[in-house]
Amino acid sequence: MSHPTVSVIIPAYNMGEQLTRAIDSVLAQTVPVQEIFVIDDGSKDNTADVAERYGSPVKVIRKPNGGPASARNLGARMATGEWLALLDADDWWFPHKTEVQMGFTNAPDVGLVHCLYDHRIERPPAELSFDDLWAHNWIGTASVMIRRSLFETLGGFNEEPALISVEDYNLWLRLVSAGWRIVTCPHILAHYTQGTGISSNLERLMKASLFNLDDLEVRLKLPAAMVNRKRAQLCAQFGRQALHDRKLPIARDLLWQTVKAEPSTDNALRYLASRLPVGLLDAKRTFTQWTKTGASSAGQPDAALTDSSSPIVPNEEWPYWTDVRTASVLDRRFHVRAPIETLQRPMLVTTIDAEEDFDWSGPFDSSASKVTSMRHQHRAHRVFEHFGVVPVYLVDYPVASQDDGRAPLIELLRDNLCEIGAQLHPWVTPPFIEEISVRNSYPGNLPMVVEYSKLAALTEALETAFGTRPRLYRAGRCGAGPNTAEILKHLGYQADTSIMPHWNYSAQHGADFREFSVTPFWLDTDRSLLEMPITSSLVGHAAGVRLPNRFDPFGKTAERTGVTSVLARLGLMERIRLTPEGIQIEEAKRLVRHMKTEGHKVFVLTYHSPSLEPGNTPYVRTQADLEAFLRWLEEFYDFFTTEIGGECVSWRDLRAALQPG
Repeated sequence: MSHPTVSVIIPAYNMGEQLTRAIDSVLAQTVPVQEIFVIDDGSKDNTADVAERYGSPVKVIRKPNGGPASARNLGARMATGEWLALLDADDWWFPHKTEVQMGFTNAPDVGLVHCLYDHRIERPPAELSFDDLWAHNWIGTASVMIRRSLFETLGGFNEEPALISVEDYNLWLRLVSAGWRIVTCPHILAHYTQGTGISSNLERLMKASLFNLDDLEVRLKLPAAMVNRKRAQLCAQFGRQALHDRKLPIARDLLWQTVKAEPSTDNALRYLASRLPVGLLDAKRTFTQWTKTGASSAGQPDAALTDSSSPIVPNEEWPYWTDVRTASVLDRRFHVRAPIETLQRPMLVTTIDAEEDFDWSGPFDSSASKVTSMRHQHRAHRVFEHFGVVPVYLVDYPVASQDDGRAPLIELLRDNLCEIGAQLHPWVTPPFIEEISVRNSYPGNLPMVVEYSKLAALTEALETAFGTRPRLYRAGRCGAGPNTAEILKHLGYQADTSIMPHWNYSAQHGADFREFSVTPFWLDTDRSLLEMPITSSLVGHAAGVRLPNRFDPFGKTAERTGVTSVLARLGLMERIRLTPEGIQIEEAKRLVRHMKTEGHKVFVLTYHSPSLEPGNTPYVRTQADLEAFLRWLEEFYDFFTTEIGGECVSWRDLRAALQPG
């Protein structure tokens, strides 16, 4: 399939420290661009030197400082591509940016295609009219692909210095008023670095915005009344912002103009507020915040404020490689039952979360990279080899990207003593663009493009480290989300093991798995992606009793009040996971016996790799704990293969056994 040719233009002024990320993101595009121009706009640092290090893929043009419009125009005059893609030096693109946007350029009357940024929650119309743009500038420069012939016809950007910071908005309005279509590519494909550019200067942006109105009024012959209304709106908008920023002289001037243009009580009160002393305004702001958060929290950080309770942008989007959703971990309408009754005997899959050694009681830390516990994995393999267990290590980025982490696994893999899967911990996996928080520690809570980019980076790192592409996935912290299954299918995964039945993580913004089955099932109707839930079930005389969702016998309230322990002591209900971490061997046996009685034939055992070195996890603190841990494994495998009559298998064996036909 042929694609339109694209020339990329990157204006840069004193951007030596930021430029590399922008250029790298262009070179990483899934469909290569024709050429890249970096226009050094009179920089006083090493901007040009940084760009020239890339050699032939990047064409560097030096010029005296004249502003971003003159730099972009110069790049456009040198360009040969059918489309111009604009990128600021401190912004960058996600890998599918140009490929996806090209799909929106086919109609001959489309003059500009823009995509979404990862920091904005707004959703622009599918096609932008003049009225849409006049009301609001929906378009960010780094999101734009513009037809080069049209750019030349319009004369490019207006290079007037007074227009700097809104010269792009000026061009968009001229373009659409000339009868060309502006189409929205409805996917997040660009990253915007906030607060570093000229537009972060309030006063200059205000003056440029007002100058833009004057310029457009003349160029486009706009009605004076229409322009005056817009001017009044801008004065009110910038006046409110200046008042908020405590730039009171500017606020007074603008808000007084607003009162004269549109007399109202609200406008008058804002103007009067701008006449008050700063100390009084700050006291009012403090009181307002205090009344909103409550006096009881005064002086204490509010957990709801210090940890994101909502994503930067909505995380549920249609993946940009398909028009129709075909699979889901969380939406059970896509699930298809797997025929476990056809299995001849119970099967046990062993999974190990191969991850960095981190403080389980501390905050999430993107610099956590210690992986020394990986050298101790051979301790468990003494048990595995005795029972024919071939575990799958679900490897995260710090383990895959460091010799100390991957070397022990490479040795095991070479001897066919293990398999390699993937586990995504967002806070230690590039690209690092999201806020680190409890909410964002669940990969599925991230915007689709961020979750995808992280899992793609992890998948590539694993394939590079081990010479084999991972096909089994586990979301860190069981953090599957609405886009996870579609991303897995696109990256070629064949199975997922992110579900923890009967567990509810919603209090920390994670998934609620209380209604999910512990039996494997397909996540799509074409049966290409198998879900292998971690074995976790309710055991006891009341285990089958249907409880209202609002009552969680294992929630924090039930635990604090003793309800959870009372239910367990009475033999009514206990929740048991199949793991040597925090679960006694008799509990594990009780779990498996109960599940076998209920007709279950598939079991997934799991633990964390740092538990093989004392001191890393709460479950193995001492050498004695480690010895008990290994005895647990030995006793359980003996129990499963003798009393239960089961077989230790790989995840691939299980998937093959459950395949239709």
